[in-house]
Amino acid sequence: MTASSISSIAHINLAKGFRGGERQTVLLIKHLKIARPDLRQVLICHRNSALPAYLEDVPDLDIVPVAGALGGHFSGRVRADIYQAHEAKACHWAAIHRLLFRTPFVICRRVPQLVRNNMFNRFVYRTAAATVSISQSIRESVIRSFGRDLNFSGRIFLIYDAITHQEADPARVAEIRKGYAGHPVFGHIGAYVDRHKGQRILIAAAREFVRKHPEARFVLLGAGADEETLRAESADVPQIEWAGFKNDVMNYIECMDYFVFPSRNEGLGSVLLDIMDHSIPVIASDADGIPEVVIHNRTGLLFPNGDSAALLAAMERLYGNTELKQTLTAGAAENLAKFAPEHMADRYWRLYQDILEGRIKS
Repeated sequence: MTASSISSIAHINLAKGFRGGERQTVLLIKHLKIARPDLRQVLICHRNSALPAYLEDVPDLDIVPVAGALGGHFSGRVRADIYQAHEAKACHWAAIHRLLFRTPFVICRRVPQLVRNNMFNRFVYRTAAATVSISQSIRESVIRSFGRDLNFSGRIFLIYDAITHQEADPARVAEIRKGYAGHPVFGHIGAYVDRHKGQRILIAAAREFVRKHPEARFVLLGAGADEETLRAESADVPQIEWAGFKNDVMNYIECMDYFVFPSRNEGLGSVLLDIMDHSIPVIASDADGIPEVVIHNRTGLLFPNGDSAALLAAMERLYGNTELKQTLTAGAAENLAKFAPEHMADRYWRLYQDILEGRIKS
């Protein structure tokens, strides 16, 4: 098969919710369509998926809802030249489809945790034509997961997530800002799951910060299993607002003066790209793939993972420091070029070409 004969790509994402990985799935589909309008694209998604609502403006996209990893394999609508698995359950779907029809697929690994080294996962990763990691940290974790069990390190490729370049609504931004008039805002966006996003670290730092700076506000956007517990634990800090999940997140980003990202583990932290794209200075934990986006003292400030005292010190250092804020936002803007969505889509396209033309051997 030659590059010119690649006529179809099927994207598989079986997540029910809509988080960073789903936003990147949407970006890839849209930018492949922009670059190659004649390319047929299929989205294989869970029947309860939120994804279709975000793809209504993509012409000729065939959306195939399925019940899970075992569903839809014999539908003619899912046939494609190559398959892109965007999350864990999608990898299972793609591996099963490969077993049935010998069609090549690409894994996208988005999380820094080790892959469980069992027989089925070894089959999935050995069967994949290539594995994409969204950070160098994840690439290393995949290799460590299997050790010498799989000889596939030459088929693991780094392709960074991309900026969404979503625009805010000035009228809505003005409306939100009224609620914080006179109050500098520290923002946070992430699932309310402390073992992942580390909100307890932020609560501890905020509790101490407002003793000296009671005018500050902490606005945390998201949803998740720990919401009730986290709300209760921060009840003594009225400056902390649990704002919930927002579809118009960019409007809230525009109202932030600082952004705090205390994740305990993070593949890359693609939301940081959007924060930087809106010229908001970042303070983030030195965890997993985050330092590939947040370069300390250049594109943001890093603090040791889990250290609320160090986070507090970083907040104190940045608060009201106009010169440091300008230095960090300028450095971040300069570094964002490598995270352009068109660059991401082109990297995936070239990978598909290499696979289908036989330049990548499994």
